[in-house]
Amino acid sequence: MKTCGPCTMCCKVLAVADLAKPVGKLCDHTKPGAGCTIYETRPHACRTFACVWLMDEEMPHRFRPDQTKVVLDQDAEGKWLIARCDPANPHAWRRNPMYAALKGRAEDTWGSGRIVLATAGRRTWLITPREDVDLGEVDLSAGLKVTERPDGSVAVETGGG
Repeated sequence: MKTCGPCTMCCKVLAVADLAKPVGKLCDHTKPGAGCTIYETRPHACRTFACVWLMDEEMPHRFRPDQTKVVLDQDAEGKWLIARCDPANPHAWRRNPMYAALKGRAEDTWGSGRIVLATAGRRTWLITPREDVDLGEVDLSAGLKVTERPDGSVAVETGGG
């Protein structure tokens, strides 16, 4: 079974409302290399977060978030794979092997209602088989509606979750 080891990347890239911790700031309760100092009493958002690298026994060590500067996350329904980048490395998702894996997932799931996203802070990109679409700063909690036009280009509307 995998463990976090010295990785604390989720403690930086995720917002935690109960702690007033914004995206991109290392949590005050994190001891780098050692983990959460309030682990036993950590908020619900932290307790329910599931790191895709940690959960996927087949995913190689080279994808561990502290190695890639990308935390792989999913929405509650499992429809979105989200590559959450360390804001200090906002284009970490574009480096291989991460980019190849994200692009492969986009190709495998395109048209099924599942999408692949990359975020750095509030900036978001939609990764499709043909292109990467810069959505700018969007609130993902409002939802997204992604449609493919007849010419193969992609249209994205917010609020269509």
